[in-house]
Amino acid sequence: MKKILVLVVAFVMFIGCNNGNLDTPENGKPTGKQPGRFSATVLSDAMGSGARSARSSVSLGTYTITNSRSIYFILRNVGDFPITDVTLTAGTFNNEVFEPITGYGVTANPSIIHVIETSGNATIENIIEVVINHGNIVGLIAQEYVQKADFAGATIRINGKTTDADDDVIDISLDVDIGTLIKVVSFEVHYSTDNGVTFEKAEWGYQKHFLTLEELEDPLFSGFLIPNIRQELVYNMSEAYVKIKNTGNVPFKYRRIGGNIDEWVWVSIDAGTFSERLPPYSSQIYFNIDTQGLVFDNSGIDALVFYPNTSIINFNFRTIYYDLIPIHWEVRYN
Repeated sequence: MKKILVLVVAFVMFIGCNNGNLDTPENGKPTGKQPGRFSATVLSDAMGSGARSARSSVSLGTYTITNSRSIYFILRNVGDFPITDVTLTAGTFNNEVFEPITGYGVTANPSIIHVIETSGNATIENIIEVVINHGNIVGLIAQEYVQKADFAGATIRINGKTTDADDDVIDISLDVDIGTLIKVVSFEVHYSTDNGVTFEKAEWGYQKHFLTLEELEDPLFSGFLIPNIRQELVYNMSEAYVKIKNTGNVPFKYRRIGGNIDEWVWVSIDAGTFSERLPPYSSQIYFNIDTQGLVFDNSGIDALVFYPNTSIINFNFRTIYYDLIPIHWEVRYN
């Protein structure tokens, strides 16, 4: 991931609120000094909207996420007293309740700052990196995190302590909101038993008929399970009615393979739509999917992987004949 810290497109100051009053002559300390206060200044390639809410928050805007990405902002203290014991926690809201994000989904670095001096006394800037992991995680070998298409963003909750002119300790907080538009490829296999009138989702599983225990552990015997409506040992492929459904939020390409190589044509399928009916080849149906470089959500099916150094979903196949007809990553009838 390429990180550029020198490009500052927007300098918009957002001030974290604290309801403490200014000191007045009545309390004997006409200093006019305020407790420490957080501010977040956008340091990224898009400018935050600056929208505020009752929970003392600021927005850094909405970002399109196609792969793991870092977003930066500068955290300052615009009050008159230092802020100590600063923590930064990534989370989301569930029924207006803040819930921290666990795992590698979204992280804030650094997550702890011991003290933030006032702007007049600070000798360094606190640049905060918010990493939204989507795909391979930089610096972690073989680590991957896929955000779902409906992930709308995260909040970085910043907590700390400061004092006022009376030396009273005050807890302060600021929420920094980051909106996201996640781009992710995912698909399902659907089948029809009434000649295309209605469709059902094909579940992934292991073929359980006539297999040894060793074969049940063999991923070559797993696949999308399609009912054999005639209960025949060898299914009549002319009656097979199978389609691909694009369940992501971006288009991807698929192609039917088998037979004449001139017919191996890539076809685009839009988000939320179905492919054409997949024609059989021999006793099986095969197809490839090309994510066109976007992150792929395998919906927990670890067997669905990429060909090395490509954006094409890998597949294996093996011929078996049973009541439930396994279909591998492309789709397979036997």
